[in-house]
Amino acid sequence: METKIDILMVDDHPENLLTLEAVLSSPDYRLIGLKSGEDALRYTMREDMQNVAVILLDVQMPGMNGFETAKLIKNREKTKDIPIIFITAINKSADHVLQGYQAGSIDYMFKPFHPDVLKLKVDAFVKMHRFHQNQYEFLEQIVRERTSELIIANEERVAWEKEMAKLARLNLIGEMAAGIAHEIRNPMTTIRGFLQMSKKNQSLTVDYIDIMLEELNRANGIITEFLSLAKNKTTHLKRQNLNEIIASMEPLIQAEAMLSGKHLHVHYGTIDDLQLDDKEIRQLILNMAINGLEAMSPGGAFTISTYTEGKKVILKLEDQGSGIKEEYVEKLGTPFFTTKETGTGLGLAVCYSIAARHKAEIELKSGDKGTVFFIKF
Repeated sequence: METKIDILMVDDHPENLLTLEAVLSSPDYRLIGLKSGEDALRYTMREDMQNVAVILLDVQMPGMNGFETAKLIKNREKTKDIPIIFITAINKSADHVLQGYQAGSIDYMFKPFHPDVLKLKVDAFVKMHRFHQNQYEFLEQIVRERTSELIIANEERVAWEKEMAKLARLNLIGEMAAGIAHEIRNPMTTIRGFLQMSKKNQSLTVDYIDIMLEELNRANGIITEFLSLAKNKTTHLKRQNLNEIIASMEPLIQAEAMLSGKHLHVHYGTIDDLQLDDKEIRQLILNMAINGLEAMSPGGAFTISTYTEGKKVILKLEDQGSGIKEEYVEKLGTPFFTTKETGTGLGLAVCYSIAARHKAEIELKSGDKGTVFFIKF
């Protein structure tokens, strides 16, 4: 069953309201009689006007007349689109009618009016109102259905992403396990060989013992680096200047560069102090510096720069190597991924982990003339 449509009738004469009720009486309408412009405005402010199809408004009323009432109704957001029909017996001049249309009416009727004409006009506005209501409800239904589809699709996407993340973690665990096994097995194999040889010869020379100790230290170093990857590793942050940490390391990196016939350039910019773990930042810079120096041929230059960009402090590390292949870029920072014959694939992974613990971002640009890393604090 359809909801009754509201018709507002505004007239200061009760007999006129009774006449309108008699003409428009219908089981489909709810006729609302109001005795003044002020009453009409109070009603529009107090009630929900979404079910009002048309307002029948007398022009000549004491206090606020019909034109003034219409203008105020049309100025309100929730009533501006409700059609208004003026009904008057006072003035039929063209200027008066024009004033009514300027006030916001959609039609103008003179008393005495033909009952059937008024009824047909009101019926037409009711039909338009029902049509717009149905359109609105139809659009609402479409929105609800589409929203439901999007919610389901989003839930499926989230579930799929979680499953993919789980598979990616399992795959990474597998790769890391294989990497650990490979890296630890090499020194263990060396030690095992010397011990078996010692068992036969009943003696171990100092040279063999030194080699075994070196291999054990190598294995221990791999384990230490691996543990450095932990994101929940405790960091000891204190406010200090990045330039001072770089300056303390410059002689060491300079010596590494000179040993391989390369050059080091350092540019210290004006930067704010940061919350840093001194040891971890030293490790990050040294790892990246060694990677950069190893990527270059003799004569190449490795450059370290610091500067401010907006609210961020930037550490820039630039080499003049042959660049990183595009297919390798996404794998950078993955534990045990390396392009070096003797590398463990942990150095850069440790750098990414240190950056994460310092809430810093690592970005890079690479081409055939070299690679630039930007660590943004």
